[in-house]
Amino acid sequence: MTLLIISGLSLMYWLGQAFLAWRSARVLRSISELPAPTRTEWPTLSMVVPARNEGATVKTALKAKLNEGYPSLELVFVDDRSSDETGAEARALAKEDPRLTVTRVDSLPDGWLGKLNALQQGLSVSKGEWILFSDADVHLAPGTLEKVIHWAESERIDHIAALPSIEPGDFLTNLSLAPFFRFVVTFPRLWAVEDPRSSAAVGIGAFNLFRRSALERTAGLEQLKMTIADDMELGVMLKRAGAAQRVVLGREAVSLQFYASFAELTRALEKNGASAPAVVTLAGLSVLVALELGWMAAFFIAWPLGLGALAITVSIGWGLTKWLGHPRWPALFPGVSFLPLAWVLVRSTVLAWVRGGVVWRGTFYPRGRLR
Repeated sequence: MTLLIISGLSLMYWLGQAFLAWRSARVLRSISELPAPTRTEWPTLSMVVPARNEGATVKTALKAKLNEGYPSLELVFVDDRSSDETGAEARALAKEDPRLTVTRVDSLPDGWLGKLNALQQGLSVSKGEWILFSDADVHLAPGTLEKVIHWAESERIDHIAALPSIEPGDFLTNLSLAPFFRFVVTFPRLWAVEDPRSSAAVGIGAFNLFRRSALERTAGLEQLKMTIADDMELGVMLKRAGAAQRVVLGREAVSLQFYASFAELTRALEKNGASAPAVVTLAGLSVLVALELGWMAAFFIAWPLGLGALAITVSIGWGLTKWLGHPRWPALFPGVSFLPLAWVLVRSTVLAWVRGGVVWRGTFYPRGRLR
């Protein structure tokens, strides 16, 4: 009876995830499905890109952004206290292309997270009517910004967040990102984001595009200066200020290599260890592990029942990764794929508790000051 209850609860959880993903899939559009632009005059757009110690790849990444083709583009690159050739590479490219502006952050003001401060510095020198916050390693297919801006202007949208497609990393990284993006699709109620009466809101660090006028109706980035999940909270802040918000699928239009290796993913998520009290995080992860893996209990009842549970969970994961445009093979390991991600989050939580805070971009932040 116990095994039956465990497997039943787990399958209900997986079917619930499928239902929530289906609700999002009914509403969300792909950038490739947006109407072709017909306008001849374009609003100015400032792309603000912060980076720290990315000298090996920054030149290629910036060239790709400049070659995207938007007619009225300004690219503001923020060198956030880099100790390598990041700034020099960007400044050399700026001499070749006047659309690129490079600004340098030499020291971090008290009470600011490094990335938020870099975004604020870039925002302060930008001039565009539209602002795109995006990371250096995000790639945009040619014509992407024209399609999205044309759609936003036609529909009077104030903020658009795009779910990116993922370039393959190593085995454990791809395995971990499958449940990560499943949670991104299901937990924030993406289907309700466009409803102005709903509190559902979202922001995505790879592609947060918004009107400057919409941001000016908020308290500004200073409101978020010690917020770990700054991309998501930016979306929440804009929505609360009345911004008309949409989420789109990037698929081939917006892509990035989220993390090149599992070690890089592990280091990057150390900052998330202070997102909630350690007891709450560890208890929540324990429940999730049980729900993710509990379907396996069906094999101990009867192997045909176990095979049926396996078929259900694999089908759900396969359909979701196909829809997102992500690698599909992690769907063959339902539940198991969550274990590496759970380990990373447990590690970050324990480290934050032991250290009394987190280290992010070379700076230590006490736990009590973070949001």
